[in-house]
Amino acid sequence: MSAQRLLMGTQFYWRDRLYEVQRLLPAGQVSVECLFTGVVETLETQTLVAALFSGEMQFVVEHRAVQGRGAEPGKGRRQPLDLTDYPEHLVAMARYRLEVIQPLLALASSQRTRQVIQNRIQEVRAKHARPSGRRAPLSRASISRWIRAYEQSGGDLRALIPAYDRCGGPDQSRLAPELVNLVNAMIREADARPEKVTVTDLRYWVAAQVEEENKLRPATEHLHLPSEAAIARRMAALDLAERLRLKRGKRAAQREFTQSGQMDYPRLPLARVEIDHTRIDLIVIDENDRLPLGRPTLTYCLDTATRYPLGYYLGFEPPSYYTVMECLHHAICPKENVRQTYGTEHDWVAHGIPSMLVVDNGKEFIRQDLTDACELLGIVLQQCPLMSPEFKAGVERQFGTLNTGVFHTLPGTTFSNVFERGDYDSRKQACLALSEVEKALTIFIVDLYAERKQRELEGIPARAWEQARAAHFVPRLPASREELAILLGRVEGRVIHHYGIDFECLRYNTPDLGTLRVRLKGEKAKLKYHPGDLSRLDVFDPFEKRYLEVPALDQAYTAGLSLWKHRVIRRFAALEAEPVDLAALGRAKRKIQDVVEMALSRKGRRAGRTLARWQTGGQPPSLATGAPIMAAPMPTQPALSPPSAAYDDALLTTPPAEEADWGLRYRLPNIQGPAPLTAHPEAGAP
Repeated sequence: MSAQRLLMGTQFYWRDRLYEVQRLLPAGQVSVECLFTGVVETLETQTLVAALFSGEMQFVVEHRAVQGRGAEPGKGRRQPLDLTDYPEHLVAMARYRLEVIQPLLALASSQRTRQVIQNRIQEVRAKHARPSGRRAPLSRASISRWIRAYEQSGGDLRALIPAYDRCGGPDQSRLAPELVNLVNAMIREADARPEKVTVTDLRYWVAAQVEEENKLRPATEHLHLPSEAAIARRMAALDLAERLRLKRGKRAAQREFTQSGQMDYPRLPLARVEIDHTRIDLIVIDENDRLPLGRPTLTYCLDTATRYPLGYYLGFEPPSYYTVMECLHHAICPKENVRQTYGTEHDWVAHGIPSMLVVDNGKEFIRQDLTDACELLGIVLQQCPLMSPEFKAGVERQFGTLNTGVFHTLPGTTFSNVFERGDYDSRKQACLALSEVEKALTIFIVDLYAERKQRELEGIPARAWEQARAAHFVPRLPASREELAILLGRVEGRVIHHYGIDFECLRYNTPDLGTLRVRLKGEKAKLKYHPGDLSRLDVFDPFEKRYLEVPALDQAYTAGLSLWKHRVIRRFAALEAEPVDLAALGRAKRKIQDVVEMALSRKGRRAGRTLARWQTGGQPPSLATGAPIMAAPMPTQPALSPPSAAYDDALLTTPPAEEADWGLRYRLPNIQGPAPLTAHPEAGAP
């Protein structure tokens, strides 16, 4: 399991010895026993939390589905195992089991009587008469086993993955796939008509379509006309809300299915966390030449139970999985250095793994990487309906509070609209660098917002969090710092060669890959990477059930190098040499930096955010131990010959980067003359 708590019976390795929590004591203390020596100690929970995130402490995790054959005897340690490491049908079965037991998890163990479980079985059978994929038989004993395994794992979906490869029976639709598609198309066409269409009428239409289709098929492949009952079942299996929207319109469907009223917020911290992006109403200037860059993007998450902000990420990266990952990392980790780094009067006390993460339908929130990471961390990922900001009203209101409380009070603010701004020249008045804005934002969150009474809470967020901790609330934590970094990474597949792994025209290698290469026999290996730092890859070994850290061979070039910046450099290097080699990449990196430095002296409004994105593309905060939230600026490269005006003008015409993904193409100018630097929406390497 990936989410852990410091509760009675929890075991962990610390100082090269095995410990077990014996008792939970008041004032945030725990009594632990060293199982090697029998010595009992009383420790602060924050001491163990700090040891966890510094890599000195690691939870003992026992999980039958992820324990490798090569595990060291007597140790319960394991490497993280992603959902993509399992066959798809087994993951689908685990999700089906979780859906079955979900209502029962909210009940106390004494309330899960035989009759209650039997009623749930009847509900599931009525709802999923023919579930997609293989189906497991339901019984009280099976459901009890699933509940026990899921609770003992701390809410880890992997505990519900079956230990066998084949499950279920032939309980599938008997209609041919082509016939199913045809029937579904006819149903959608009928729903699009404002007039009423009966099942009999629909069968007549299907019969006509089947006849036309069979004219193009040999006699041995003719489609058979389905019965009215089969068509009726297909109609019942389709989404009723979508059918109603087609038949009567979007507003009518919303009125039919929407339940209005006040939302019941949870009482415990981390039970429901909301996350979203916004471009702040403030123009930021460059750290060095003090010229305006543009408006940064803020990714922010809020705990709805205590109204305490959990974390944020502020930078010039457009909304993407990278910004979401950095914000989640900051929210989960303890923020112990805010007093020294930002000069706050209070500590930032909120941290831990959320139980539910509420998101909108942005591309960065609905990709599989975030879904898998949330499932392995025991986070329920809840997506709001389209055009329904009221479902995450807390974080939406927070953006207004931050604008009026911080950004609108600082020089260089753009206010909320042109009417409010009037004759105020935002770019001329801008005088704050990104690090200074970050400091002002942190002080506002920790010393102002978290310490004053909130109307929705009817209390103070900091006091609400402290009261929950005093009532023995223990935040969930990752099993280790390394696992958190891997779970939040991006997934790719590559073949291992005798010289290593080729990834984005970079080479990665380590002696440990030799055995894995031989055992994979030419099959692709799954790897995870951080889009903000290409200096290393984590390659999954499916035989030993662990991840191997594989460094890049050219550490001087890849240190703190982001995927976006590397792809810009590759496009530039393609104009310098054929084929692209590491020397060409190094020359291109220095030349582009020269272009950036020259452009900073006369950059326009459109180019500012792109240049700022290049300048701040250093080591990401999640990989910088003890570093502040923002990434440090990239060190100045040694100057070469001055770049031509063609390169300079082309970079200045770069439009602001608003793409929501890292898979982008960037077209640098032609070597003979100026050309605009444009972004293409399709994914893939340049």
